[in-house]
Amino acid sequence: MRCSICGIVVDDIEKAIEEGWIPCFYDGEQQHDPACPGCSETILEAGEDGELQVKAEYRGKVKFLDNLPESNPKGDLIMGVMISTGNSSTKH
Repeated sequence: MRCSICGIVVDDIEKAIEEGWIPCFYDGEQQHDPACPGCSETILEAGEDGELQVKAEYRGKVKFLDNLPESNPKGDLIMGVMISTGNSSTKH
């Protein structure tokens, strides 16, 4: 099972249940596959209907991994992070 948010993989469903993986969640009307405990704690919240959904501050800012093709069965994922310092007066 692969987290739809960060891509971490757990091979054992029983272990995933014990660790607190979320089976599915919503971003607006779009349903997504599982989320690991770390991502669900940080990015998800219970909606008015009781279903887990993406928190308002993250809506439209997360690229979900559950629609990617399973070309890499081990679930390895290369991620890049860009951090802005907020300094708009950079010199070239």
